Amino acid sequence: MPPVLTAPATSRPAFTYADPHACPACRSSLAAMSATDRHCPRCGVPLDDALADQAFALLTDADRLVARLRAVAPAAMPQPAPAGYPVRIPPGLAPVPPVPPMSPMSPRAPRGVRVSSVPAILLGLGALCLLVAAVTFLAVAWSWLGVGGRTAVLVALTAATAAGGVALRRRGLRLAAEALVAVSLGLLILDVVGAIDAGWLGDLHGAGTAVVLGTVLAGGAAAFLLTDGRLVAPWVGLVGGLYLAQAALPGLAREAGIAWTGIDLLVAGAAALGFVALAGLGRRLGSATAVVGAIIAATLAWLDLTVTALVAIVEDDGHLAPVTIADVWGTVDGVALVVAALLLLTPIAFGRKPAQPTAWVAASGSVLSAVVALPVADNGTTAVSAVSLALGLLWTLVALVLPGRIRLAALVPASLVLVPATLVAGALTIAAVAVALSPDAGLRLDPSVVTSEADVHPWPIVPTVLAVALLLAALVPGGVGELRTRTAAWARGVGAATAVGSIATLALHPVPLWTVVALSCLISTAFAADAVRSRGTAAAVQGIGAGVALGAAALVAAPDHRLLMLPLTLLTAYAALTILVGRFGGAAELGGVVLAPSATALVWTVADVVGLEVAVTAVPALLVVAVIVMLRPRAEAEVPAALAAVASCLVAVPAAEQVGISVALSAALHLTLAGALVTADSLVHPSRRRLAWVGGSLLVLATWVRLAELGIGAPEPYTLPAATALVIVGLLRLRRDPTASTRLALFPGLTLATVPSLLRALETDPVSVRAAVLGLSCLLLVLLGARLRWSAPLIVGAAVGAILALAELAPYAAQTPQWVVIGLSGTTLIVMGITWERRVRDLRRAMGYLGRLR
Repeated sequence: MPPVLTAPATSRPAFTYADPHACPACRSSLAAMSATDRHCPRCGVPLDDALADQAFALLTDADRLVARLRAVAPAAMPQPAPAGYPVRIPPGLAPVPPVPPMSPMSPRAPRGVRVSSVPAILLGLGALCLLVAAVTFLAVAWSWLGVGGRTAVLVALTAATAAGGVALRRRGLRLAAEALVAVSLGLLILDVVGAIDAGWLGDLHGAGTAVVLGTVLAGGAAAFLLTDGRLVAPWVGLVGGLYLAQAALPGLAREAGIAWTGIDLLVAGAAALGFVALAGLGRRLGSATAVVGAIIAATLAWLDLTVTALVAIVEDDGHLAPVTIADVWGTVDGVALVVAALLLLTPIAFGRKPAQPTAWVAASGSVLSAVVALPVADNGTTAVSAVSLALGLLWTLVALVLPGRIRLAALVPASLVLVPATLVAGALTIAAVAVALSPDAGLRLDPSVVTSEADVHPWPIVPTVLAVALLLAALVPGGVGELRTRTAAWARGVGAATAVGSIATLALHPVPLWTVVALSCLISTAFAADAVRSRGTAAAVQGIGAGVALGAAALVAAPDHRLLMLPLTLLTAYAALTILVGRFGGAAELGGVVLAPSATALVWTVADVVGLEVAVTAVPALLVVAVIVMLRPRAEAEVPAALAAVASCLVAVPAAEQVGISVALSAALHLTLAGALVTADSLVHPSRRRLAWVGGSLLVLATWVRLAELGIGAPEPYTLPAATALVIVGLLRLRRDPTASTRLALFPGLTLATVPSLLRALETDPVSVRAAVLGLSCLLLVLLGARLRWSAPLIVGAAVGAILALAELAPYAAQTPQWVVIGLSGTTLIVMGITWERRVRDLRRAMGYLGRLR
């Protein structure tokens, strides 16, 4: 049945190509076009051009042809049906779905240079060629033309290109006008160069030439802008000419005999202010080129002002000199730096976005703070820290008073001026760590290596911490009032940072080592006790920090083992308390991770203090670790405990020779103890039954090590005890669970009992007592497996027995006649050929049968 379509309720009006209200190029509406500017507001084509008239005439002819086509439409096809009337489509014709518009990113989209780019490229190349021709004219024809001829040619070319550019712009040809205006400005520069070269402007040198060129270029560009302020080339010429003139003006003043040293600063400051004003004018006129160019020029002028003043302050006859307050505040250079800071406030008058005034005030305050701190920049780290802290606190207090977004205007300079003090405090803290880790022979700290200079003192550490904390408080939205709701967390952070700073300050004094360790332990214990009884994320962070601090105290106290017992005891007690009564999230896990390593380290330290030999110290360490694991059967406690036990054994076993015990015997003893402890843990806790395999493996390994020490080379003493134990465990498993698989229960034990003996028999002699016993064992396994219908003994016995039988057959196989081998090979090939041919015949029969089916 042919498809049925429903005609729409209404039909679209007839489309008109020659629409006087639409652009013939882009079909956009011309309602926004002004009466004076006869250009399309969207694509910019001139509508008063002769080509536009021709295009409109062609579109009118197209409308006539379409009208004639509509006139013959009723004879060719039926009229549209009324709304809802079903329209039958003849068979064979189906409605064609609408073709979606091609995306610009489609792979079939046309690629290449856009049409609007072609004239820009052509006009740019044309302008370049004209300028090259003008330069060539000056280089070649300047010598044989007279003064009048040269003047006439250059002036005529300049005037012609300028007039052509203005005329083209009025006719709406913006790109052509830009090209000719650029050419005219270039010719104007060449005119000035020629006039200066001819001596018409007097005896001018480098600076004077640059000033004249910049002034003339800026004047010519301004003249073009008076005709049309939307052109780009005049704005570039205006900004470039003004910058060139102001940059060369101080040199011109010196050539004229003006000896005032502040002329460079005055011109640079005035230029920066003028370019900022020019950027504001360009924004009002809607010229992005003017805004960008003026901003770049203002930035360069401001940098010129700042760098010139700074170099004049810090240099003396080409060498760096100490900077004093008089050098900054008693000279015009210091005033120039202040003026440079204040000039950063001028863009506020032209800014429109709310965030711009805040940014410029922050930049101005930062530069002004740098100017204030400049006299002490070379007075040592202590003076720099003091000034940095003073300025940082001042700006932070201002920020606390200011409301809302305006606060950022003070927070930015506060953050920047605190950077030197923060860096000094960080460097002093690192130095304090180095001093604490390297005490002298009398266990006293010697900070003279760090504080050998007279201007280095440790006092800025704690004030810097407090200043940074106050700055962070000012960064919190809502100020101090909102900060009061977070007093507990904030107090913990500030207290911890202050404690670290206090300990670092103490370490930078010539004090005994125990004072630093005792202070660290005291503060860490207080924070640990507070963390254990608190809840929340802040308490968890504090708890981790307290544990790290106690570990650091233990590291510092490492040179004195008696002193080392204090932080290790506190750390072990803290880990145990955290497991038992800790309230914050993850307290038990944190304590479990720390408890075994800290307790092991404490055992080793106590053993060293009481004089216990290293070779036997691992024994009490293993016992302590075992007690911890039995009391805390969790993974977070078991993994660190295992690592601590391994580390203890690795230290104790090599030291056995010092007490007259062989290393192998020591290893066997430690493996036996470890295996017994692991096995006991598996028996105590039902959830750790799998550890029995680990304990049994350790015991087997201990037996092997002992047998190796005794010189026993036969594999059976190594394997049969463990294999017997595995088989017994498997049989018990089968007794408890009759449905269990014998492969999982008996296969490991039977494999361990037979495979090593098989390998030994194959290595030495397959015809031996070992081979005979192994063969009988395999026969018994096969018979037992067949009788009980157990797969494990059947498979192991058959496989090992077959390999053993083939190995015993191997010596006789080499004596077999060759004709036997050849006959067996031929027989095998014949059987394979018969089988292959039979399969092919069967396949052909099947295909013939299928072909006869309908």
